[in-house]
Amino acid sequence: MRILDKTNVWDILHYMTEPYSVRIIRATLHRPMDAITLSNALGIPIAVCYRRLKELERLGLIEAVGRKLTQKGKWITLYKAKIKNATVVMKEGKLYLRVSFKWGQEEEMEIE
Repeated sequence: MRILDKTNVWDILHYMTEPYSVRIIRATLHRPMDAITLSNALGIPIAVCYRRLKELERLGLIEAVGRKLTQKGKWITLYKAKIKNATVVMKEGKLYLRVSFKWGQEEEMEIE
């Protein structure tokens, strides 16, 4: 399954450079985290955190990897980053977004 395509490459580029999104991706690189923990640890307003998680998941940059039960008996979703690296490169006058995923796959798309 390809993550990068002409319809979402600009959205991916935007969210990968937006400060809250970058912090969420970085925080979930090595262990799954829930929205409340991310919000508290990163100082991101909870509503913004939920919106960023939804967009990052829609774009295929993070994924829901499980659920846990809170002390209040509510189930919450755990998220983990799917990407390992991302770079923007210029080759022969054209701009490209290259994304490396944790499972070894790499994708590249021209930014038009």
